[in-house]
Amino acid sequence: MEPEKTLLKEFVEGGWIITLIGGAAMIARILTMGNKIGFVEQVKKIFVASISATIAWFILEQTDFPSLYKAITYGIIGVVSPEVIGGLVKLGKKFQSNPEKFID
Repeated sequence: MEPEKTLLKEFVEGGWIITLIGGAAMIARILTMGNKIGFVEQVKKIFVASISATIAWFILEQTDFPSLYKAITYGIIGVVSPEVIGGLVKLGKKFQSNPEKFID
């Protein structure tokens, strides 16, 4: 079987739980945050965390790490993903406005 089909089969059989781990980590973070954010912003953060944890699953699934370390990694990625994605977008916008500054 092709590696892509095997990975997709594994995701359907059990990897989808990683999406829930990433989302749950962000829910825990939102519940412990001191500042209030709107409902739409909360949903966006949970969605980003879920997608990021899923992407990490696709990357880490074929590695030889213990499952506990992988689960911890997925949770951490879920917690910090909005800031990481926001930083990458900000860096991309800076590069777009002045690419010569980054090339030198």
